[in-house]
Amino acid sequence: MFIFKKDQQAYDFGGVTIGGHPGENPTALIGGLFFKGQSIVEDTKSGRFDKDAAKRWIDEGVLMEERTGHPLVLEVYGRTPEAMRTHITWVAENWDGPFLFESVNAKGRVAGIRHCDETGLQERAIFNSVTSAMKDEERDALRQSRIDKAVVLGWSSGATSLNDRMDTILETLTLAGDLGIEKVIVDPATMPVGAGYGLEYRTTLAIKSELGLPTLLAPHNAPSAWDFLKLGEAVDDSAMTASVIASTVSAQIFSTDAIIYGSMARTRDVFTAVSLTANAIFSAISEANRAVGIERQLFSPKSFEWGR
Repeated sequence: MFIFKKDQQAYDFGGVTIGGHPGENPTALIGGLFFKGQSIVEDTKSGRFDKDAAKRWIDEGVLMEERTGHPLVLEVYGRTPEAMRTHITWVAENWDGPFLFESVNAKGRVAGIRHCDETGLQERAIFNSVTSAMKDEERDALRQSRIDKAVVLGWSSGATSLNDRMDTILETLTLAGDLGIEKVIVDPATMPVGAGYGLEYRTTLAIKSELGLPTLLAPHNAPSAWDFLKLGEAVDDSAMTASVIASTVSAQIFSTDAIIYGSMARTRDVFTAVSLTANAIFSAISEANRAVGIERQLFSPKSFEWGR
């Protein structure tokens, strides 16, 4: 476990505190909705989906949040502007916490920015994400909106070393400030296995130690693109879940403040594993703080006491 000399910033994201020293605040867990391939999705263009099933996923997330103390944040995907507006509207009506919104195209992201701003959801909305490759229309929409919270993605095609990744992060943080973003979560980007997977864990430590800013990772992206999980008779859904959990817990140990774990179908498994690791972090950081004379309030997992 790690202790940083640098003061650590924590921000309020729609009622959820993200950031701070390791062990100080619970790891925020971000579950994804409306991605292609999810069982709840019926049509990605129009945004049609199984509302009852989606609500059950959210309800289970709320239950696990209550049981573990780890806050739930939703990640809303919209392939098209129509789908983005539909999905955000439904989530806002069925969920009272913060949410990220993202799309694979600029039109979808711009639609999300404008919809959140027009409907008064800017206090709960987190833009995902500010990048050096943002189109002008995205920059203009974000600059003109009241949204002040965003993920800062510190990745570029040439950033293959820690120093390169940190330079990209600093440049993108400057851009985020120019666009009116006041509360940031820095994502150094998770690469596929064999193409740089692992550097992001090293980079989260550098972000915390040099910048003191909240960090975010989507470690499920590594196993999701791993050919090993697509080969062999022994590999099945349980192997994928195990790999996602392993990557998630690795990110948690390496001082990641918020973790995107992919589909909300995995909520119960991920929350349970993260809660177990939170107990280890609590014990280790408590002892480490005592050893160096630091007095700091730590997050005590609700699952800490036997039989609780």
